[in-house]
Amino acid sequence: MEIRIRVANPAGNITIFVMDRVKTEAYSAIARQLLKREELHAEQVGFVETKEGQGMHMQMMGGEFCGNATRSFGYLLSMLSKDKPKEVMVDVSGSEKVLKAEVDLEEGTSRVEMPVPLEIKEIHLGEEGVYPVVVFEGICHMIVESEPRDQEFVNRLMKKAEQICPCDAYGVMFLQGKNMVPVVYVKETDSMVWESSCGSGSMGAAVYLSQAKENGWYICELHQPGGVIEVSVCREQGKVTACKMGGPVTISEEMKALYNTSNRSLRIRFAHNKLWNAEG
Repeated sequence: MEIRIRVANPAGNITIFVMDRVKTEAYSAIARQLLKREELHAEQVGFVETKEGQGMHMQMMGGEFCGNATRSFGYLLSMLSKDKPKEVMVDVSGSEKVLKAEVDLEEGTSRVEMPVPLEIKEIHLGEEGVYPVVVFEGICHMIVESEPRDQEFVNRLMKKAEQICPCDAYGVMFLQGKNMVPVVYVKETDSMVWESSCGSGSMGAAVYLSQAKENGWYICELHQPGGVIEVSVCREQGKVTACKMGGPVTISEEMKALYNTSNRSLRIRFAHNKLWNAEG
């Protein structure tokens, strides 16, 4: 089976878009193979679907919501459109409503409206402390105000989170001032990645940081291993009423991947026609 792919780079959070329709039951296997490709440096995979009479939809590999993939999808739609619109409506997994992306192809940026958080919970991890959990549709983010801890700590925190807020994906955001290191786990693909940047995690951190603001916009830049993401939170009488997130985006030329459904092997033909092989 031949599938077309493009690689998006939103502040280092490398996202592969599968451009051809494939069977939903193959999503996890294809995503796992693509994530194995070290030369792609990918951290996540999104599948572009065409809904009859409703335009294009982007489904993340585990059904989760991803802010960076969402704004990259908006950038991609504008880039592929004849009119190159500066505003694009994007339909993505993990969000009940269609979101608006503001795209600047000349500057290479995309800013997207984000779902507002459903609630903020707390995780009690015994003597290790209490950690806030910002809950969005499809993903929950835990905020840890410290330098990055080890993987065992991340695992304990995520295991506890699964008990109090069942979700498609979980993130741990290690926050020091305006510097952040994200870790994200997606259940469907059983993938744990220390990401270069995380859009929804940045949003979660901004919601947490803005709690003291009663009214108006809270805006900050969060510096992450792969780049900087600007996040904005609007509050009215303390309640979050709007969220936005943006930053740089680049998107590759189209490549072709040959996926063998019998042995789950994958070959990718890059734009410069060099062929790579990976066994499942």
